Amino acid sequence: MIDTKNIVIEEIKDFDHKLVEVIKNLEKKNLGREVSINEWVIPVIIRYGKIILIKKNKNGEIMGVCEMVKKWSDRDTAFIHSFYINKEYRRLGIGKKFLIGIINILKRDKLKYVELTIDPGNRAACSLYKRLGFTVKEVRNNEYGKDVNRYLMILKL
Repeated sequence: MIDTKNIVIEEIKDFDHKLVEVIKNLEKKNLGREVSINEWVIPVIIRYGKIILIKKNKNGEIMGVCEMVKKWSDRDTAFIHSFYINKEYRRLGIGKKFLIGIINILKRDKLKYVELTIDPGNRAACSLYKRLGFTVKEVRNNEYGKDVNRYLMILKL
């Protein structure tokens, strides 16, 4: 069981190559090599987007990662590129706690909307997003290749 009162949600403002390597490996482990970002993209998102971590405690193990960028055509909107909880921490309420923390950070930053894409077959993630108020804005067929369809979900902050 996880002691949720010591969990820390941390926005990464600076980094070292060790942290970049950890995030890169978490990407591969949780998302698969074909969709994970690498040591070239992670620093760019840290500097020009936003990477938020959820950790067991201030110096503890990373339990989940969220990577976001702003939408150029609507600067009031953030787009979640990746949001995941490490496999060993799923189904413990960590994802909900993390997503609520992310939403609060975006509200603090005065954004008005957050969007993301999700595999319609990922029932657990779709359910979490819907419980927190996200709605399906559209279905994007072949979004990431032939027969790789996604829901575009949006939340008004």
